[in-house]
Formats: sequence, structure tokens, C-alpha cells
Amino acid sequence: MKKITSLLLLLVMSCYASDENRMTIHDLKKLSLTELMEVEIFNPSGSLAARKVQKLSETPAALFVLTQEDIRRAGITSIPEALRMVPGLQVARMDSSQWAISARGLNEQFASKLLVMIDGRTVYSPLRSQVNWDVQGTLMEDIDRIEVIRGPGASLWGANAVNGVINIITKSAKDTQGTLITSTFAKGEEKNILGIRHGGKLGEDGHYRVYGKFYEHDSVVNDNWQMKRAGFDIDWDSFSLQGGIYDGFMKLNSASFTNPNEPINATTTVSGLHLLSRWQHGNMILQSYFNRMKRNGTYWDSTHNIYDIDFQHSSQLSDKHEFIWGLGFRYTDSLIDGSQLITYIPNHRKDNLFSAFVQSEFSLTEDLRLILGSKFEHNDYTGFEVQPTIRMLWNINEKHSMWAAVSRAVRTPARVDEDLQINVIIPNSPQILIRGNPEVNSEELIAYELGYRFNPTPNLLVDASIFYNDYDQLRSTETSFQPFPVPMILNKLDNQMFGSTYGLELASHWQVTETWKLIGSYSYLYTDLDVRANSNYTGFKLLEHNSPTNQAGLRSLWNMTDNLELDAALYYVDEVESQKLPQYTRFDLRLGWQASKNLAISLGGRNLLDSQHSEFGGFANSSNLLYTNEIPRSFYLQLQYRH
Repeated sequence: MKKITSLLLLLVMSCYASDENRMTIHDLKKLSLTELMEVEIFNPSGSLAARKVQKLSETPAALFVLTQEDIRRAGITSIPEALRMVPGLQVARMDSSQWAISARGLNEQFASKLLVMIDGRTVYSPLRSQVNWDVQGTLMEDIDRIEVIRGPGASLWGANAVNGVINIITKSAKDTQGTLITSTFAKGEEKNILGIRHGGKLGEDGHYRVYGKFYEHDSVVNDNWQMKRAGFDIDWDSFSLQGGIYDGFMKLNSASFTNPNEPINATTTVSGLHLLSRWQHGNMILQSYFNRMKRNGTYWDSTHNIYDIDFQHSSQLSDKHEFIWGLGFRYTDSLIDGSQLITYIPNHRKDNLFSAFVQSEFSLTEDLRLILGSKFEHNDYTGFEVQPTIRMLWNINEKHSMWAAVSRAVRTPARVDEDLQINVIIPNSPQILIRGNPEVNSEELIAYELGYRFNPTPNLLVDASIFYNDYDQLRSTETSFQPFPVPMILNKLDNQMFGSTYGLELASHWQVTETWKLIGSYSYLYTDLDVRANSNYTGFKLLEHNSPTNQAGLRSLWNMTDNLELDAALYYVDEVESQKLPQYTRFDLRLGWQASKNLAISLGGRNLLDSQHSEFGGFANSSNLLYTNEIPRSFYLQLQYRH
């Protein structure tokens, strides 16, 4: 068993490390099993914090890495559900296809302060700066790792990387050779999922893979979600090309604009495609992608075409000074066909984003490093934006390290902030108008962070961070009444809200024995929002209490035998006060069996402690909560065949 585990760790490590940082197999064979576990299990690689591959111990940021092993052993079938394992993230499922996800508070259905990328391709919508989680996906088996930074990453990644950054990184085509057939049959959250992938060689140095996936989810409350997607990936030594398409629909149970007491069934059809190329030569990386997204819904149809190009270069100026810089350009073509109720004026818009970043890393002493950097952007909404950071990392000794950071980040306006026009006509009531504001400013954050990592033994790591976020110019809705010529309530977007959040995040990894690992997490969050004296916006109180104060999780991964696994996860989430949602505890269980060299079988259940519970998405008033979808208990059977 010890030899098998060591070989698996060697294989995982060879996939993670870059050419410059990768240890040779010869060197790795000299390490004991304990040392191997310390290298990868407790010190995973990530590139989000510095735009280069580096270990967790070298990262002055609140970094958490989910590996393919984490995803597989949790029985995860969607990207949003995988994020539930990350400390400090609030992942709240609203129905079969929608999630509200944020880091460090201010969670909403259309949370706009979290930057999400897949292989470096930004996937947020230009409509609201939110992520449409219902169309983000790939074969879960093809995900190499998910890197998550809680806290701002704007100095490297730009606007919208305010409260956090997520990058889903897929495996190379070289690491996905052969044929894979995977299927899930379930009752509850999922219904049927089928995925097929095949990989092969292209000449001497090239590799490819192609895949297809179909999934259909069970109804939560009179809703349904069905998606089809396909894609490819081609890799050579210094160049890679990938692409994908998707098509599907969601039938949702939502509230009517004209009568909130009457829910309506709305169908949204979605489709899209992307094409991404990446070239790397020495210290230079050039990446470009095209992304097309279409959504046809009840009140509007939208099409967004995005073209993005990004270049970066790094150089070691001396033994104690590393310098990274880059340039970027993004062009967005957005067309929205509205309705009598909702329109966007103008309906067709073309936006340009120019950017540059610089970052210098100084080794002040053998154990102390200083990082200075900033992102510079020019957008068509607010003009020039600067987002600097200063970070320090102190490796006190082999068991203790500390880091600190002060950063500025902004969330720049999107189309909804400037161009939105909503006209609500309710019988026997004043007409309600909701208007965007061409003079709206960027939402601003100054973040203060402090982190501590403690590795008392080779088998235990504790990673802690505290933060204080100071927000200004947060989005508000200012209301005025116009009695003539027609009674009218006018709601106009503005920047009259401000406030702060602070909190604590803990993560621990404990390799109890060679066959049993425990992963624990805890987060505490406090939010305090207010509005300026000349504002009449009251919604800040709802946003203030839209995130749970306490969250905790504990995962157990146990290799019962060489081919039998038993994995469990326990999650506690505090109440969501503004939506009158009570606290809940979720328990998941999975039994995995490697039936043969080619066939793996998993049986599992989720939400086993309760038949159903609510997580997010209701409309609260003084006495009750309307239209809250309850997430049901679910059971699944997963089959994986590899050849």
C-alpha cells in the first residue's frame, strides 16, 4: 500500500509542477512517504497569486486549492458544488440550475465581486458582472485543480477580482489519453449525466482530446435543467488550442414583476461557444480567446461576443528581484433585445478594455519577501482605474510563516448599471420605473489581510487568515415620487452605500494515518453597511444580512483497502437573517470501489440529515419568506470506465 501511495503522489506531482519548478522523479524517489505528503498534500501548487506556479508556502494570499482527488472523492458533478469545499466561500443553491456564490460576504443571486476563470478565460457576464453558473462546466474528471483566492486579486487580474478569484484549471491533453466513459444516475439533485472523452497523439509532440457531455437535473420546485456540451483540447510543446460549445434550457420558478405574490414558470434557453489559444516560450506567455454567450428568456434576449488577448513576461533581474509585467485588451459586443417590461438603452453596445500590470518581488532577506504591484485599466464606463497591492511573506522557520497584504480593488459598472430600463405597471398603483445611471461610479474596496500558517508536524497543517474590507461607493437604488402627469415611482441606481466586513478563515489538513485524512474548515464573517445622509435606500439592511455569520466543514477521506474508499463530509451553515432562512447541517457520504483496472463504481448520498432544506433565493418581508426553493436529499450511482 505504501508503494502504491508513493507512486500516485509522484504522478500527481508531475502533473502540477512547471518545467522550471518541477522536481525530478529521481529526486522524488529519495523522499519518504511522509515527505511526499508534505510536498503535495499540504503544500499544493497554484498560480493565481503571482501569475506563476508556486507552492502554498510561498504564497502571501489566502489561497486554497481543490485537487482532482478532492472532487472525485466528494462525488461532485458540477463546478459550483465543488466550491462548497472551500473555506470562506458561501455556496448557496437556489434551485436546480442557480447558485448564489461569493467570498467574504455581500452574497446575492447576481453576485458581482467574484472573478471566475476557466483556464484563464474570464466567464463572467458583461450584463451584470455576475457568473451564470448554469452554463459553466466541463467533464469533472478533466479538471486538474481549482485554485481559489479569498480576497482581492485585482492587481494581477483586474476589475471584478474584488472579494475573490477562482480559476478552474483543466488537465493537459497529454494527461487525458485513452477513452473515458462516465455516467451518473441519481434521484434528487441530479437525474442523468453521461460523459464520453477520448484522447490520442498527434505526431511526435502533439496530443488531443475530445469530449461530449449530457446532463439533466431533477426538479427542485417545478423547475428543470438540461444541458449538452462538447469540446476539444490540442497540446503541443509550447502551444495549446481548446474550444467548446454548449446548448440547453432551464425552466425556473420565479416571482412575477407585476405581482410578487404569484410565481411564474419561466423558460430560458442558452447556447454558447469559446475558442482559446495559448503560446508559451521561455518567460513569455501569449493567450487569446473568443467567447460567445446567448440567453433567451422571458423578458429579454441577449448575445455577448467577447474577444480577449493577454500577454505577460517575467524576468529574474537579480538573485533578489523578480519582475513580471503584462498587457491586455478586451473587446465586448453586446446586443440585448428587450420587452415592454425590460429594455436596455442602447440595446447594442461595443466596449473596449485596455489593461497593463506590473509586479516586482524582492527578497529582502533569506526569509522575508516583499511584493509590490498594480493593475492599470481603462474602460468605457469610468475611464482610468488603478488597483495596487503590497504584500509581505515571512517564513519564520520550517513550521511557521506569516503574510500580510493591503490592496485596492474595484468593481466597474456593467450594462445593467448604466443602460437598464424597467417599466412596471400594476393596476391601481403608481407606475414603477427603474433606471440605470450613466454617471454611476466603480464600487471600491480597500482590503487589509493577515495570514498565518502552522505546520507543527509533517502530517498537520493549519492555515489561518483574518481580513478587514473597507467598501465605498457600493451600488444603491435611490427612490423618488413624481405625482404628475402620471403617478410614478422612480428608482435610479447610484453609489450611496458604504460599509465594511471583517472575519476569520481557518483551514486544516491532518493526515491521521497513511490511509485516513481529515480536512477541516471554519469561517466567521461580520458585515456592517450603511448609506449616506442624503440616501433613502433601505435595501442595504437586506444585503448586510445576506451571508451566514458562521460556516464550518469537516471532510474525511479513508482508504479502507487498496480498492475501497469511504468518504464523508459534514457542513454547517448559519442562518441567513435577511431571508429568514434557518441554519442547516448537511451530511454527504460516498462509498467508492475500484472494481477492476478499468471500472470504478461509487454510491453516495447528499443532504442525508434532512429530507430538504433552503439555502438561498427567497423574497423576505416582515412576516414570512416567499418562494424559497428547498434542496432535497439525493442519492446517486456513478460509473467510470477507462480504456
